[in-house]
Amino acid sequence: MNDKVTENKIGILGAGNIGQSLIIKLLEKGYPKDNIKLTYRGSIFTFEKIYDNNLVDMISDNARLVEESDIIILSVLPQAFKQIGDFGLKEDKLVISFMAGVTIDEIKKQTGSDNVVRVMPTGPDTILNSNAIAGVYPENHMLSKLLDLLDVDYYLLDNEEDMKYMTLIGCLPAVYCKYDYESSENKEAVDKLSENFPLFKKLSYKASLLVPTDNKDEFVKKVSTPGGVTQKILSSLDNGESLYDSLVIALDYIDKLNDMVFV
Repeated sequence: MNDKVTENKIGILGAGNIGQSLIIKLLEKGYPKDNIKLTYRGSIFTFEKIYDNNLVDMISDNARLVEESDIIILSVLPQAFKQIGDFGLKEDKLVISFMAGVTIDEIKKQTGSDNVVRVMPTGPDTILNSNAIAGVYPENHMLSKLLDLLDVDYYLLDNEEDMKYMTLIGCLPAVYCKYDYESSENKEAVDKLSENFPLFKKLSYKASLLVPTDNKDEFVKKVSTPGGVTQKILSSLDNGESLYDSLVIALDYIDKLNDMVFV
């Protein structure tokens, strides 16, 4: 792997909203187009977006992408990860996971690489707008260079367990499109969650600043994927649960997600 981040070949498995946002931002920052490959599951809707974003030439199959990439980014749904099968990577190939809930141990088992790091960001629009917030675990020099290039405001976490709280942070801009950040109920929820994750108060405030002033429904739609954590929170709120209880339900869902994927 080259120490200059832009000279490494990046392969992005999963060309949904997050995957395409990463690619578009990398290109905007001058990353060589020939050094980026992507795969997707064959959805016509996804292909239309790939075409509209002029990324068709980057499409590859999984085997070629895995073989030729120095850095592999996993931006598939957690439920789709197991279906990809074993990767058979060299032990030192860098794997960066944007998947909620799937643990580093499971990623190592399936990919074969011992060089795995997790990133949990806010949504695709925040990546495109250079105001994304993300949690990172563990520390990785090349990942830091990549996130700096992408203008991501990232926080190195003390342990992998805290990634579940960063997953909530990633959902909050969409939640605050529907729910008032200034409400007493939200402040109570933030205070309670901050007892276990002290960064929650600071980052929930930063997440509130990412709420768009218009097109809020479209913003929510982009991050509320079927079976995703954001959808779980919003569904709980729609069912009459309090904000705190909805966030706790989501934490429980994240805790179980790894076991759900690898049954």
